[in-house]
Amino acid sequence: MKTYPVQKFGLAPLIFLATGLVSALAVDPSPSVSASPSASVIPSPPPTESCNFKSWNPESYTFYGAKENVADKVSKLPLKLSENRVFLQITQGDAWAQVKLFERQKDGTFIVTDWEAKDTSQLACNIDKAIMANKGVNCVGEQIKAAIVKALKKGHTSESVSPPETPAAAFGHSIKDAKGDFIKSEIIVAC
Repeated sequence: MKTYPVQKFGLAPLIFLATGLVSALAVDPSPSVSASPSASVIPSPPPTESCNFKSWNPESYTFYGAKENVADKVSKLPLKLSENRVFLQITQGDAWAQVKLFERQKDGTFIVTDWEAKDTSQLACNIDKAIMANKGVNCVGEQIKAAIVKALKKGHTSESVSPPETPAAAFGHSIKDAKGDFIKSEIIVAC
C-alpha cells in the first residue's frame, strides 16, 4: 500500500474523512423499519382529515395482458376498498371499454355507476389531468366523477351495493367481460 504525505493533498481531505468517520459512528444503531407491501410510508391521518389526505394521495394501478393475467394481478392489489370513498376501474378491450365508479355512502354501502364505450384513452387522459389540476385541494373523487360524466354522460347506476371485500370482487367482472385477448385494466383509488 502506497502512503502519501499530508503535504501532497493538504489537510482538508483528512478533516473531511475524519468527519465522515465520526458521523458514521454516531448513527443510531437501533434497527430501522423495513419496507414491506403492507407497510405505509406515510402515516394515516386522523379520520377528520382523511378526505383531504386521500385527495392529496390518490393511487393508480394499470395492468395489460391476457384476461387471466390481469385478473391475477388485480386480485393481489393490497387494497381495502371499503375504507375508500371513491374508486374506479377502466377496462379496455377490442373496440370495447367499461368504466365503473364506486362511491361509498354514509351507511357503508356503495353506489356503482358503469358506462360502456368503444375507447377510453382520452377519458384516462382527462382523469389524469383532473387529478393533477386538483392537487389535493378539492375532493379528487368528485373531480374524477365530473370528468367521467362530461365524457360519457349518464351511466347505469346500482344503489345499496355491499362493500367489495377484495379487489377481485370489485373488479373481476369487468376483466372477465372484456372483449379480446389483450386487455388493459386501470384501477384508480381516488379518496
